[in-house]
Amino acid sequence: MSRQRNVARDSDDADEETGFIPSRAKSNKNAYELMRLRDVERFVSKIYWLVIISFMGVGIAMVATLSERTFRDVFMAESLMSTLGVTAYVILLLLLLMCHSHREMRIVLLLSLCVFIGAVSGFMTALHLLDISIVLKKAG
Repeated sequence: MSRQRNVARDSDDADEETGFIPSRAKSNKNAYELMRLRDVERFVSKIYWLVIISFMGVGIAMVATLSERTFRDVFMAESLMSTLGVTAYVILLLLLLMCHSHREMRIVLLLSLCVFIGAVSGFMTALHLLDISIVLKKAG
């Protein structure tokens, strides 16, 4: 019986050497998947901090714009930014502080922060363009 086991082991080793059965295929596949998972986690972590820095920059720009009363000539611009923008910023900031340690929530936070950054940046850019056109109409 032990002789049959040795013969079976020898035939498996011969098959592995000839390439019929890849040696350590499962362990290599698991190691490769672990490396890919680590790479994805590093990428998400770097993007996460980049989005947080952008989020803080948008907050600073909102505060500077509201404190200087840049858009006082534009109808309802400051009221929209102060009510909707600041409220959404505070809610996202609290969500960011509470769910920071959950790795699964990072993707949701990234998506919501990116949408907020895009919306506020687009709104402020549109307000600047509208303010410029108002100034040009007054001058002309």
